[in-house]
Amino acid sequence: MSASPPAASSSPPHAEGWRVLVATTWVQVLCSGGMLLVPTLAPQVAAAFGVPTGWVGLQVSLLYGVAMLTSLQSAVLARRLGGCRASQLAMALVMGGCALALIGTPLALLATTLLLGLAYGITSPAAAELLSRFTAPERRNLVYSIKQTGVPLGGVLAGLLAPPLAALWNWQAAFLAVGAACLATLLLLQPRRERWDTSRDGSVRMQRAGSLGVLRRYRAMRWLGATGFCLSAAQLSLLSFAVAYMVEELLLTLVVAGAVVSLVHVAGVSGRLAWGALADRLGGSLPVLFGLAGVIAVIFFLLAVLGTAVPTWVTLALMVVAGATAVGWNGVYLGEVARRCEPGEVGEATAAVLVLTYMGVLVGPALFSLIVWLTGSYSAGFLLPMVTGALAVFCLLRCVRSDGLAADAG
Repeated sequence: MSASPPAASSSPPHAEGWRVLVATTWVQVLCSGGMLLVPTLAPQVAAAFGVPTGWVGLQVSLLYGVAMLTSLQSAVLARRLGGCRASQLAMALVMGGCALALIGTPLALLATTLLLGLAYGITSPAAAELLSRFTAPERRNLVYSIKQTGVPLGGVLAGLLAPPLAALWNWQAAFLAVGAACLATLLLLQPRRERWDTSRDGSVRMQRAGSLGVLRRYRAMRWLGATGFCLSAAQLSLLSFAVAYMVEELLLTLVVAGAVVSLVHVAGVSGRLAWGALADRLGGSLPVLFGLAGVIAVIFFLLAVLGTAVPTWVTLALMVVAGATAVGWNGVYLGEVARRCEPGEVGEATAAVLVLTYMGVLVGPALFSLIVWLTGSYSAGFLLPMVTGALAVFCLLRCVRSDGLAADAG
């Protein structure tokens, strides 16, 4: 795996590359929006399924766990089927999950969670398979960052769509709307399939360790995966506990706290675009990743130490900056993963690092909760993303050092 691999082919047609970007971003929006429907409608869904509202929160953890396990083999699936067909499969799984949710039983909720987790685990490797072939190297970071805006935009879609539909009709209407959008997307992708999936290889076979073989073969990619673990732990620590922190420690109303969280998401979307453009301008994503990890460590240190000791507007401004960095790193990160791969390995490498990224998603909020339980303070909990931000800097340094060792060995 070279640090700067040559382009797979001549520069792809500009118009087709943007079609691929729009399609993969929209698929990401629908997958993210679908997985957030249950948390968004937690009270109504919990009542309909006959489970305590607190149990609905476990659904997100289970969903990410399924996505993590799916990532082990999703790159092989994308290579066998092609990125377009794999994206269609993800849409079919989301559609099936939304349909099963309409049954309204705990078993149906479990089945919905499993299908949505499978879809979420397939989406990014399938997109990487397409984007690696239809994106010019000089636009890679921005393109990957645009695609990754689909994650927070899915949250915006769920937040804007689900509550009004539930108020006008019932909670099932939101699942029907997302399922219908997935069906329409699946059908609209079909005419592009023949052109986009020319590189599919039906002879590729699944392996026991799946995509983790990439981490075993390449030391630098292991450290890059560890970076994703640290940064995702910081991201989910912020997003999972921001509202509780503002309501319980800053004593803001739930409405105000919700508005601030919306600003945090908007900052994350804006950050993904800005950092991707900056990385392309600099000609590399590593300097941007170093900067983001360092700023994350500093911002969360300030939140932990000064959050309740300074004017509230200062704390809220720090949280928005935290959103721009701790929620804005993903696109540049996946762009760096793609840069380090030979053309045929991008999907596999993306799936491999996402396994560690999803681990961070599961571990970060759990450790944050433990800190809050032990100290009784959300401010103390922000020391966790401070530490993981600093550890991300260390992991990036080790990644760079591994590049030097590989060059010496070569």
